[in-house]
Amino acid sequence: MKASPPRFQDIINRIKRDILLQHYRPGDALPKEESLAKDFGVGRALVREALGVLKAQGYLEARRGGSGGTFVCNLLHSKGVTTLLADLIVMRSMSIKHLCDVRVLIEPEAARMAALEASPSQVRQLGDFVYKGQTAGSVQERIEFDVQFHNQVCELSGNPFFSLLMRSMMGFLQQFLEVLEEDTTYLHDENIHGTLYEAIASRDHQAAYEKMYSHVVDMKQRFCDLEKEFLNIQAENLQK
Repeated sequence: MKASPPRFQDIINRIKRDILLQHYRPGDALPKEESLAKDFGVGRALVREALGVLKAQGYLEARRGGSGGTFVCNLLHSKGVTTLLADLIVMRSMSIKHLCDVRVLIEPEAARMAALEASPSQVRQLGDFVYKGQTAGSVQERIEFDVQFHNQVCELSGNPFFSLLMRSMMGFLQQFLEVLEEDTTYLHDENIHGTLYEAIASRDHQAAYEKMYSHVVDMKQRFCDLEKEFLNIQAENLQK
């Protein structure tokens, strides 16, 4: 008896399995929808729906243009967790305080480890983010380089779980600031990243820890002060 075609969830599970077994690696293009539909013995609409779920979960991404298509994401850099964080905060199942409390636990230790573990070339790259942030032409550009600085500190810690969490949290906080009015979005002491960079570059792991701790505690209060405004704007946007 001929086997029935895979159902919707079966298609999702089989593509996800191929990603987890690294039959498809980060950056690889998936076959075209027509080819996948033929392989699975289903219509293109069902394949397209399954791919949409995997994109929403952060396993896949769509790229446009002549070399576009559906590509496998690097899960460590996936935006899926960022989207989940944003939704949980808008639903008020999680608060800005909860998110920032995790930053207070993770980032000082990441800075300490970065001071101990980072290579000279990695430290130079961190310094580049500081310089680009200080010379940025707009608030949005400055925020983008500040986000990259924090992500890089956790990357240099050598702990991929720190890096994953930080990319997710900073991705949300960047979205948080974009929702607010421009005159409220730059919350930083403009020199703090330079001070943090100097501590890491000089391998002063204790100073790196202490300065990062002070910085994220300060930022926690500033973000929490803006949470109500953010939630009100998001509620208005959802009603449109």
